[in-house]
Amino acid sequence: VQEQPIVYILNGEDVLLCTATGDGKSALFTIPILCHLEVSQYPEEYPSLPACKHPVGLVITLTKGLACNM
Repeated sequence: VQEQPIVYILNGEDVLLCTATGDGKSALFTIPILCHLEVSQYPEEYPSLPACKHPVGLVITLTKGLACNM
């Protein structure tokens, strides 16, 4: 479930995803955020990727406990 949505997220597209528990949704959102942070801090290392000055990620969860786990 992770591979294709990550491509969309890295291209700046919005993603809405609903999958079963354990399908890797947390990694799906975390990996692109970390990639954008890396590119924004070291743009000279990634000349072919667009760098955002202040990348933003918004992940909405059902419970506070789930948010803390992410």
